[in-house]
Amino acid sequence: MSIRPRAVLALAAAVLAVIGFGAIAAGAQESPEEPLAPAFAAVTGVDARGEQVEVAVVREDYDVSASDVSVVENGAAVDGVSVTSAVEAGTPVEIVYVIDTDNRGMVGATLSSVTNGIRTVVEDLAPEIEVGLVTAGVNAEIATRPTANRDRYIEELQAVAAEEGSAVLDGVAYAAETFDQSANAVRTVIVITTGGDTTSEGSLLAAESAMIQAGAQLVWISVGSNAAGLDRIAERTGGLTAPVADVAGFDDMIGRATAVATDRLVVSFDGAAETGERGGVALTIAESTIEFSYPAGLNSTNPLQLVPLEMEVQQETGILGHPAVLYLSVGLAFLAVALAVWTLGTIFLSGETSLDNMLARYSEKDDSLDEDEIQEMLVQTALVRRAVDMTETFAERRGFLVRIEELLERANLPIAAGEAMFFLSALVVVLTGVSLVVTGSVIAALIVGMLAGVGGYLAVVMMARRRMSQFSAQLPDALQLLAGTLRAGYSLPQGLDAVSIEIADPMGQELRRAITEVQLGRELEEALTGIAERLDSPDFAWAVMAIGIQREVGGNLAEVLLTVAETMIQRERLSREVSALTAEGRVSAGILSMLPPGLGLVMWVMNPGYIGILFSRTLGLVLIGLAVASGLTGLIWMKKVITIDV
Repeated sequence: MSIRPRAVLALAAAVLAVIGFGAIAAGAQESPEEPLAPAFAAVTGVDARGEQVEVAVVREDYDVSASDVSVVENGAAVDGVSVTSAVEAGTPVEIVYVIDTDNRGMVGATLSSVTNGIRTVVEDLAPEIEVGLVTAGVNAEIATRPTANRDRYIEELQAVAAEEGSAVLDGVAYAAETFDQSANAVRTVIVITTGGDTTSEGSLLAAESAMIQAGAQLVWISVGSNAAGLDRIAERTGGLTAPVADVAGFDDMIGRATAVATDRLVVSFDGAAETGERGGVALTIAESTIEFSYPAGLNSTNPLQLVPLEMEVQQETGILGHPAVLYLSVGLAFLAVALAVWTLGTIFLSGETSLDNMLARYSEKDDSLDEDEIQEMLVQTALVRRAVDMTETFAERRGFLVRIEELLERANLPIAAGEAMFFLSALVVVLTGVSLVVTGSVIAALIVGMLAGVGGYLAVVMMARRRMSQFSAQLPDALQLLAGTLRAGYSLPQGLDAVSIEIADPMGQELRRAITEVQLGRELEEALTGIAERLDSPDFAWAVMAIGIQREVGGNLAEVLLTVAETMIQRERLSREVSALTAEGRVSAGILSMLPPGLGLVMWVMNPGYIGILFSRTLGLVLIGLAVASGLTGLIWMKKVITIDV
């Protein structure tokens, strides 16, 4: 079978696309990270559902008037700018302090400086502001939930002691859980650290998810290095980072951080973006500018939804990082996929794949190939054959070439095993590259590539099983027809020829192939046995065995075939009765197997912080493993119960 030039073009386009993907990935790796928002100024949310757009800003100084604020949206100044604060609107305020009590840095005078600094600012806070306390030592502990009882809070604060270990991430997650979720409030977690996390059981993602779910902002005060990733949580929750040069700066910074946590600036203006569009905004407050964007018509409380439309920082990456390379690579990738689908469709669906047309070449003269076909074969040999041969050799060495050939035979796909593996590999590479460019995630690209490879293999398996099932369903009718032709006086080869014409495919196709093999010199029994082996049909193998025995010892072959056909019909009837009786068990097994992962997915969508604990704690992972093992055991047990061999 020949490969058309379209396949060559598909291969070339795929190679070029992969080269382009590599160039883009290399350029992406050289790009700098987006800098964090300026200290003590960040947008925490945008409500664009009403007539005016309301922007919540976390800031050190909330004594701001409308004259100090200007808003530029999509390059044009907007009207209707007004300024207020969350406290003036009656919004409650909740603050939780998380103290890193690791004795490597937070000990003696340093710990006293931190606790005294917190005590000083808490005593000066308005009475209605609720404050909480979490200690992050070897284990994170909630000392007190947000409360307005200052005496109780100071008592817990004075009891804080240093210990060995630092569970800062767990402390952040616990702090987020202490907030009252029943009402809208200004929620802030102030974390004070002198080093990195060492003993947390939870992950950075779990802490970040808990903060986002609580709608709280993180203000991180630190001295020394950070190994916990709190700067990322501060950025993604719309919070702030507040580094200090040494421990002597804790007092002043705690006061400034608390001032940030006690209110939110609310800037309102007439939005210019239409519903469904994004507005790019440059918000200037007292000569400090914050750039962000917002989706019109929505309430966006996640800072990840408010990134600027255009990045200010760019870096020269050469021709490999040019946007034109991206567009060219994506275009080549889609072209490669289209050409591959077109080529495979032409191979599988064209009339040239029928048995008669495939064998017609052997009955024609040697000059039946014109110059174009000869040139096409030369192109195939020069450009594609080597890659196909390498794939075929690799499969043969690994021992699965024969299994692939058998699978393609059963699925009636007129393509060599090496060619099928080559095209599937090319398709996996192309789809992986496209996914990498579109999603920008290596993990997502690998998942798409694995799904493409597994999906292609499963598609062939399903085609093979469907054809085998159709063959088994046609077998009793074929045997009855063959018995009728024998009673009418036909010989066995003549009867098989007549049945192959009358009966539909795949039975007719397989019988015609066997007749052709007999005409080319193969023994009849061997040709029929080949059908049974190709389609893995034990019933047909029994019928061939009966034919062989009759030809050796004699007897009425028509009666034998009718008996075999009647046996198959009765056995199929019994099998369907058993299937009907076990249908309830199979449905129950399916529902019970899908219920746990389905319920887990729903809970993850509705409350990711709640179920995320299972994936961030050692005990949770152990419980998940036990649940999976128990579920598999139950499924195996149910399958044994409902499986009845007929």
